[in-house]
Amino acid sequence: MIDCLLIYPQLGSMDSMVVDLPLSVLYAAADSVKRGYAVRVLDLRLEGEKWRAQVESCLREGVRLAGVSVMTGHPLKHARELSLFIRERSPSTRIVWGGPHATVLPDTLREPYIDFLVRGYGSTPLADLIERLRAGAEDFQGIQGLSYKRGGEPVHNPRSPAFEVTGFRDIPYGLIDVMSDKYARSYSKSRAFPIFSSIGCPYRCSFCVHPAIYAEINGPKWLPLDEDEVLGHIERVVERYAADRVVFIDDTSFPDLARMRRLFEGMLRRGLRVALEFRGARVNEIDRMDDDFLGLMTRAGAVLIMVGVESGSDRVLGELQKGVTREQILRSNLKLARFPITAHYNFIYGTPGETYEDLLETKDVVLRLLRDNPRAYVGFGGDWKPIPGTRTLETAEAEYGYKPPRTMDDWIEMDSSDAGRKIVHPWYTRRHNGLIKLLQVSSFVIDDKIVKESAGNDSLLFRLLRLFSRIYKPVALFRLRRNLHQGLVEYEAWRLLTRLLPRLRRLG
Repeated sequence: MIDCLLIYPQLGSMDSMVVDLPLSVLYAAADSVKRGYAVRVLDLRLEGEKWRAQVESCLREGVRLAGVSVMTGHPLKHARELSLFIRERSPSTRIVWGGPHATVLPDTLREPYIDFLVRGYGSTPLADLIERLRAGAEDFQGIQGLSYKRGGEPVHNPRSPAFEVTGFRDIPYGLIDVMSDKYARSYSKSRAFPIFSSIGCPYRCSFCVHPAIYAEINGPKWLPLDEDEVLGHIERVVERYAADRVVFIDDTSFPDLARMRRLFEGMLRRGLRVALEFRGARVNEIDRMDDDFLGLMTRAGAVLIMVGVESGSDRVLGELQKGVTREQILRSNLKLARFPITAHYNFIYGTPGETYEDLLETKDVVLRLLRDNPRAYVGFGGDWKPIPGTRTLETAEAEYGYKPPRTMDDWIEMDSSDAGRKIVHPWYTRRHNGLIKLLQVSSFVIDDKIVKESAGNDSLLFRLLRLFSRIYKPVALFRLRRNLHQGLVEYEAWRLLTRLLPRLRRLG
């Protein structure tokens, strides 16, 4: 019998573009594997329409516990479908959900097809749960971070007050086919290997899920991993898995620049020649980087850094508790422009209280970033999401009468890319919403990222996308410069394309 079948569900349209290793389920499995339990991992992003057959094959062997990694938005739709499928095919299999959605919304346990939630870090709680189930126990007290049902009512055990640290030697990479060519970015056919160099986040952004997730951690909310551990991890994936691109997927990598300097110097000493990407960086951190640091970072292999800008309005940045200004954003961008590092800037549109005038300032910053730094990219910029426990949600409820999502269907619709309808919050005016849509659809073409990133991909789909990008870019820039966001037929065309992309990819 399989003690635990850990499943990474399909996420939506992004499955057609980026499929990185499913680290959330690998980390969740680590302690159970060390204890000798029979653990299996299924990554359903790789299976397309065949996912039911793969799940059913495992269920026929017997599955004690099925675990699903869950994120808010469209991924919930497949997680629910998957859980109902398991419940129908194998009623005796218990189902546990984990991940950010389960952590901040423990009432998710009221869904009839869910038996348990793991809130926060999951490796030790999952192993403890398997131990109880193997023993036939129905008492789940004392398992930190576990939610379960007693008499049909949810019971929520306290979470651990400490970070869960898993050494790279204990990550059970053997549970998946790490070398599968399906783990790739389809637009460039490149493979990126994700790792952590730190855990947590020391910042208190008012819109972000992280302060809510780390609220129960005693002590500092950011834990840098041992430098030799990080260097050893990079060395391992380069030597064992032939990784040529490593992505630091930390919430933020650069609070301690002296530490990062030592990591870069260590890479050069060890002769680790690999491209480096950083998912987490802040403007205030970049503002503290000098040319010597950025030069070292470049020599160590840095090629891309993702920066959370969120807004170009000083007023909104203050409300979001970002601790940065418009001036710092523009200054940091000019600094990065002097080095061969692609800066990928991320934004959030429509935060509670944001006005049309605020959004115009953001639009101006977007255009200025691209003008000052020809290598810069601009992210899609999703609509604001109502994360429980955040100050922005409190503002939305108190000042705008906002009613947060209540049902699973409501939460599924909290997704700018894959939702069945466009998100429109109560404080949006028609032109505010129109400008958000223009910024979103324009983000795909105004920085030439489709053309640049898919340059080596000669499939028909990407040849057509590059052609579209070249044709639409001048139109998008004309619209943005003159605030012409009426009659956005291209926005509706983009939404149709996102629904078609998975099907087009399966057709080759």
